[in-house]
Amino acid sequence: MEQPPVPLDQRKQQILKAVVSDYTETGVPVGSHALAGKYMLAWSSATIRNELANLVDIGYLLQPHTSAGRIPSDVGYRYYVDFLMEEEPVPQLVRRQADPVFAQPAMAVEELLESAAQVLARLTDAVSIVTGPQSVAAKLKHVDFVSLDERHALLILVLEGNLIRQQPVALSSEAPQEMLSSLAAQLNGELRGLDSAAIAAKRSALPTALADPLRDELIDHILTFMRAVDTRQDTMVVHDGVRNLLRQPEFGDVIHLQQVLDVVEEERVLGQVLASMELGTGGSGAVQMVIGAENDLEQLHGCSLVLTTYRAGETRRGSIGVLGPTRMRYPQVAPRLRYISQRVGEAIERMLG
Repeated sequence: MEQPPVPLDQRKQQILKAVVSDYTETGVPVGSHALAGKYMLAWSSATIRNELANLVDIGYLLQPHTSAGRIPSDVGYRYYVDFLMEEEPVPQLVRRQADPVFAQPAMAVEELLESAAQVLARLTDAVSIVTGPQSVAAKLKHVDFVSLDERHALLILVLEGNLIRQQPVALSSEAPQEMLSSLAAQLNGELRGLDSAAIAAKRSALPTALADPLRDELIDHILTFMRAVDTRQDTMVVHDGVRNLLRQPEFGDVIHLQQVLDVVEEERVLGQVLASMELGTGGSGAVQMVIGAENDLEQLHGCSLVLTTYRAGETRRGSIGVLGPTRMRYPQVAPRLRYISQRVGEAIERMLG
């Protein structure tokens, strides 16, 4: 089970924040003299040195070498982004660079995603990742059954967004139209507005003594086709900005770089990584940061993923994010990612209607 963060007093918070800021800028381990001269004129180097040692002891900082300065650990970055980070506003210059890309007339979805990935990579100096829009779990709007003969019926499903599915289904017992219509009326009253997971849960919660075999059979048919709609989505993943990694000292190790590139270039693996983040239920603008060893894939230890969800209307969503070293400009990346996600969602909604 994940341990709660060790609380820090105000001085330790200030020192941790300064170390993250300085190390993000320079990529060089931060020493007490640098902090005293640049950030904390009121404190002596000895005082700062003691606090740095304490932060190392509790796991928020690392000391690469005995005589070296300190760098943030994954835990230190986590504390920073959760409690100390102050997001930077998105500059007007950045907005002017991004907005024309999404104001263009309708084009292919893949072309739009590629343009979004290019803009995001340029604005964050990281690898950008964008997935194609997928439908949010289908919700039942209306169901009807039309008798075809004594043991067959036509299932008519209307899902939110006015998506209609019709399919003949076999019945295990005879069911005249009057019975089918009565059951359809019951199910519309009970299941309207629910997705497949909620329908399955509602059905399993019904006591066995109250079960109706034909009713359960019809619900099974409804679930089969709703789940088919949910899963029949293409997972299109586009990325850009791999060259940005080459400029980062963390990727000077060719083996480490190749491990990261293997994940980025393998669309199936990358799609699974994004899907595992479970961003779909997050609120609008929610940004998730996965830092270092928090990544399930060992190849991405030493990297951070910053992700959010874009929404195109009420029925479509996709993931958008950036991948870079843990020494990332989180206060800058998060708001820029959120801004681009909004523009992507709006553009796709205009395109697909």
